[in-house]
Amino acid sequence: MTARRQWLLGAAALGAAASPSMLWAGMAATAATARQGDVAALPQRAAHQVAQWSPKGAAAAMAESASGTAPATSASPATQPLSLQGPAIAPAQRAAYDRAFASLPTLIAAQSPDVQSVTALHRGALAFELYRPAVSADSLQDVQSVTKSVLALLFGCAMADGLVRGPNELVALRLPDLLRQGGDNARLQKLRFGHLLTMTAGWPGEETARRDRDDDLRWLARRPFIADPGARFAYDNGAANLLALALARTVGQPLASYARTRLLQPLGITQFNWRQGAQGHALGALGLSISTRAMARLGQLVLAGGVWQGRALVPADYLASATQRQNAGGGPVFSPYGYLWWISADQPRRSSGRPAALASGYGGQWIYADLARQCVVATTSRRTPESAARGQALALIRRQVLPALARLPGA
Repeated sequence: MTARRQWLLGAAALGAAASPSMLWAGMAATAATARQGDVAALPQRAAHQVAQWSPKGAAAAMAESASGTAPATSASPATQPLSLQGPAIAPAQRAAYDRAFASLPTLIAAQSPDVQSVTALHRGALAFELYRPAVSADSLQDVQSVTKSVLALLFGCAMADGLVRGPNELVALRLPDLLRQGGDNARLQKLRFGHLLTMTAGWPGEETARRDRDDDLRWLARRPFIADPGARFAYDNGAANLLALALARTVGQPLASYARTRLLQPLGITQFNWRQGAQGHALGALGLSISTRAMARLGQLVLAGGVWQGRALVPADYLASATQRQNAGGGPVFSPYGYLWWISADQPRRSSGRPAALASGYGGQWIYADLARQCVVATTSRRTPESAARGQALALIRRQVLPALARLPGA
């Protein structure tokens, strides 16, 4: 890797905290003082710079992105990165973060080329952040099936708003058209929201996506069942897409609009995209594009039991159920399953702790919310079959980020 690319890897991690002149000056200084390949000290410098970007440091000087007065669904060049405001970090704690993560940029460059961005929060504070040159703190990234886990949070919002009673409610009560599509009504009449949330609807697993059919209620309803609702787990994009249609009908507005006003804007997330199917409906299986920082903030909401700045966005009891084992799960993650959240198969570090909750997207998009460690790790990766097969992001979280946090004093 050239000196220029090594500098960019560290400088891009700083996001908007560094001006273009700072970046170019740094590159020039690097070129003048380091031969190609002789840049071993640069990753450590980058790690130190990233660690200095604390919620009370450079990030706190940034305004929350956009005003939120218009239905913003995409970032503009003038948009500033989402500020990760959190508790003030004492100098000793910041120094501990610096030491814990000092070698991580080098390891990511050498061992995890698929990983495009990483944000780690510890007890609500920004502990580490890194971006590849083509990605920045305000880049909207296609998070694939992380969309499903956000959909589960929105279902909880609808419960809090009194628009749906809960997972045990029959889907057809909120979406009567489901029984008018020529499907297997004997089973469709038994279908409950909980079956869609736990991937136990009874349809065969479907992990592909096709825009021409994914929000087509007729196609979704007429798929042949292979089991009664509740009988078996099968990871199914169709079930999540049906849930998105039913939830939009339940809340009486497009799902992206409800997500904006009820979940994302209260979290300070005003920039996002939500892809639609051919019928004009937001998809539930995938389609959401948000920044890595926004992913981390959603994970922090999970750790906080659904409460943000004193406001209960998601009912705590529902969120507790969503992020604990509801069934044994299966592929593609091969972990237990909650309500559209995967549950880590690893044993909690403390006997009283709960397993981590995982939002997983194809290729290596992750939100890893670990209540026992009080940390959130968000990653994005290349969305390719090769990246999906290598699993570098999850390996990075488990083998590098979590052990680094475990080495902190008092961890």
